[in-house]
Amino acid sequence: MTPTLQNSAISTKRTSAPIAEAVPSPADRPAAEISLTTIVANYQALQSLCPSAEVSAVVKADAYGHGAAQTASALFENGCRTFFVAYPHEGVDVREAVGDDADIYVFHGVSEQTLHDVAAAALRPVCNTLDDIKFWKTSQLNQGFALHFDTGMNRLGIRVEDVEAVKALCQDQMPALVMSHLAQADRSDSELNDKQLELFKSVAADFPSARKSLSSTGGIYLGDDYHFDLVRPGIGLYGGGPAYPPSIKLTPALTLTAPILSVFDLKAGDPVGYGSTFTARTDMTVATVALGYADGYLRSASNYGFGVLKGTPCPVLGRVSMDLTTIDVSDLETRPKTGDRIEFIGPKAGLEIQAEALGTLGYELTSRLGGRICKNWRTLGD
Repeated sequence: MTPTLQNSAISTKRTSAPIAEAVPSPADRPAAEISLTTIVANYQALQSLCPSAEVSAVVKADAYGHGAAQTASALFENGCRTFFVAYPHEGVDVREAVGDDADIYVFHGVSEQTLHDVAAAALRPVCNTLDDIKFWKTSQLNQGFALHFDTGMNRLGIRVEDVEAVKALCQDQMPALVMSHLAQADRSDSELNDKQLELFKSVAADFPSARKSLSSTGGIYLGDDYHFDLVRPGIGLYGGGPAYPPSIKLTPALTLTAPILSVFDLKAGDPVGYGSTFTARTDMTVATVALGYADGYLRSASNYGFGVLKGTPCPVLGRVSMDLTTIDVSDLETRPKTGDRIEFIGPKAGLEIQAEALGTLGYELTSRLGGRICKNWRTLGD
């Protein structure tokens, strides 16, 4: 039997997410302070670049580590009415945060195991294969769905050459949205962008009643031709991503800090950490910080990452271990104390600068933040 809203415990009535509850973080643990005011300001800045398109919000992976329920609730309060998640269970959480006056699309679609949640929370699956469309038709649900065509990324999506088969399958229920995804949106000179744009225009024309969407954050910067009816920023909402045009300023919304547990001196020749991968060349002062890979701080930060204290960069020394990271505090004017907090992501330890030092992207740094990190959401005035 097809699941219905009536036989579900999932509520589609908007609940009050704890979006601005200022709870002091335990002094001995890493903490992330998340500014919902900043996320909203970034959303509005992106809106200014595409006034003819709706700006949605990608809040998958717990809003890239920023808190999906809190982020979605704050954006809903400021006019956002379309959200994207990766999995149905993420969509359920967002639905409970924003209520039923919003469209929530699920990038990974729907399966027999997740059909109940999709139906009960009125989620809209994104169909990535012909089989996805066939399964959705058998569900006999009529709450809207999206078609995702692969126009050149070669990762996920319906092949463009299958468009006639798709049209035949959709004769009795047309998609609400037709979308694709750019592979090189962060490169304004990419010929692949132009190729994908033309392919998308061609395939989207076969579904005239559906809304069209091609661009995520990077695609927004490519100009009006890439905006269509709806854009799907993710990392830009949180202040990261490609280099921004001069007309816009996006601000990182998350600050990650961790406390110093110990400060001590090394002599030249002393090793640091597992495997002794760092050896002091001179006498130096170091600090051990309560942050490790169990908290989501990448092990690749070993000997490459950095923290910031009192405006001074403090390089990571040796290997990042499960719970601890050792940093060089020799350049500080005054010796730090136990309990001083080191910034690893934030206004001074820039997200993208930190990511570049670790050979990764800002997306990974925030979305990996672990459950031991105390998260505190703030709005203007808190």
